[in-house]
Amino acid sequence: MNRFKGFAILAGSYALAATPLAAQDAAPPKPEMTEAEQAGVQQAVDLGWRVYSYDQAAWHGTDAMLEDLPDASERGIAGWIVNDIADGWETVFFRPTDAGFEAAWAGVYNGRKVIRRTTYAPGERALVPDEVALVEANLLLRRQRPERCSASPFNSVIFPTGKPDGGLYAYLLTPQEKVGEIPFGGHHRFEIVDGKITDSRQFTKSRITLPASTGKKGERPVGLTVSHILDATPTELHVFSAYAANMSVYVITPDNDRVWAVEVSGGRPRIRIVR
Repeated sequence: MNRFKGFAILAGSYALAATPLAAQDAAPPKPEMTEAEQAGVQQAVDLGWRVYSYDQAAWHGTDAMLEDLPDASERGIAGWIVNDIADGWETVFFRPTDAGFEAAWAGVYNGRKVIRRTTYAPGERALVPDEVALVEANLLLRRQRPERCSASPFNSVIFPTGKPDGGLYAYLLTPQEKVGEIPFGGHHRFEIVDGKITDSRQFTKSRITLPASTGKKGERPVGLTVSHILDATPTELHVFSAYAANMSVYVITPDNDRVWAVEVSGGRPRIRIVR
């Protein structure tokens, strides 16, 4: 994943023989990111990509599972987890057993489609400890009651933080209820260590939903603009929203008077300073 760094744009000048140099003003350089801003941007890019990828895997995995198991509820399926594996993301639908939890179905999403799918008989695939930790985090997340910005249930995303404590990031995300509307409010992140919530945050202080179309047939805005007062840089949810909207998200951070562009280029996210 590329780390974006601020850069300067300089205007050049050319001299012709026996001709005075034309006075040319250099374009003002774009501001450089501070070290703290670079760290915030990198975290937003890394986590935003993971949130989007896991959410897509769960979505496409659910569709594939229901094709194979239209009687999923009768099979005792209680939820799903997502594993990051070598060739994609594996969505595992689990059911409880007397000994713990086992897989009922699993499908591998490669970023475009589900490329493998397996239905498991009872007793065939018990979940390993890391998967059980994801299940338990999933069940803990369901018991939380943070502020909602929609009538629909939250979507959830859970993955390892990568920190030495072996913790997990668990997100509750406001679903997109209408085509052409992108929710920015009602997203929450929890940090779970050893089965307990050790930290949590929300990403906005108000309910924000922005239109991703003008309402006129075939017309779309070039980007969405939001003001963000909780951080000095865009967050992973701005990256996630850029994917969801399929367009740039311009983030204004008033405390440091920055304007940021959150973009997806070649399928990968990036964040740059506009001013």
